[in-house]
Amino acid sequence: MKFLMKQKMLLVIRALYFCMEEQWSELGKEHRISPAQQHILFLLSVNPSLTPTQISELGCWHISTVTRLLKPLEFKGLVYVSPDTEQRKYKKVSITKEGEQLFQKLVESVQEMEHFPFPVNHLSDNELLGFLEYGQSFLDVMKGESYGSRVINAKIPGVDYN
Repeated sequence: MKFLMKQKMLLVIRALYFCMEEQWSELGKEHRISPAQQHILFLLSVNPSLTPTQISELGCWHISTVTRLLKPLEFKGLVYVSPDTEQRKYKKVSITKEGEQLFQKLVESVQEMEHFPFPVNHLSDNELLGFLEYGQSFLDVMKGESYGSRVINAKIPGVDYN
């Protein structure tokens, strides 16, 4: 691949991320939870119990970042961290009832926002599907196909997807 293509791909993806992050951050301020912590609640809502290592892999973070993100979530009573019953030196993380309630409020807020994570009205359904398919193909290569089913295509319980 020519360097110009690499440069453009990097800059487009970076700019899209920061555009999305800005809106996601605003949503977080409203509910007093960071975008990364919102993502942990999402991961736990679609995967009922995960180890910190699994959260690290699914969330695309270093394990030390996950540890740092979990502490305030646990302090606020949004997640429960407990020893793994089968392997005591490992931990399991699950979302609490309070965490589920907050996550549901976040979902409701996102459903009301027309331009979240960013405006896509100018794209046809086919263009948007193409964008998603290309992104998924990159992730399949980089993260493995199971990542798509556990994260990208995961369905949040109680959400009407129609």
